[in-house]
Amino acid sequence: MFNHTTLEQDIERLSREVAEKKNLPEHKETPEREIVKITIQPVIQKAADDVSKTAAAAAPTEESVLPDYLKESPAELKLQVEKLVDVVFHEGLNKAVAQAKKAGDFVLDAFHDALTDKLYEELKNRKLI
Repeated sequence: MFNHTTLEQDIERLSREVAEKKNLPEHKETPEREIVKITIQPVIQKAADDVSKTAAAAAPTEESVLPDYLKESPAELKLQVEKLVDVVFHEGLNKAVAQAKKAGDFVLDAFHDALTDKLYEELKNRKLI
């Protein structure tokens, strides 16, 4: 379990937003994982509006949170997405999104997918969804 204040605030806010969306008629049949994805989409989309390219270099970690479509991508791309997910859990969602928006649309989308899976598991572990 993570003990970072920013993360705790983000988790609390996201769990409230997920609960609100689950109660909407249009989301009654929507799987929880998809509701988590829908909930963080506005934050990710806001970042996508102002994207510029940057590069990173290093090897990915063994415990990957990457979506399947990134498995065959270059190591620096995988690491970049994993680092962005790590930033969420250490410095908060807004800081990670700010960094992701500089990396380009593909990285931003991959970050969104990886983060959805990671946050979904964290929210479930905490019994918040």
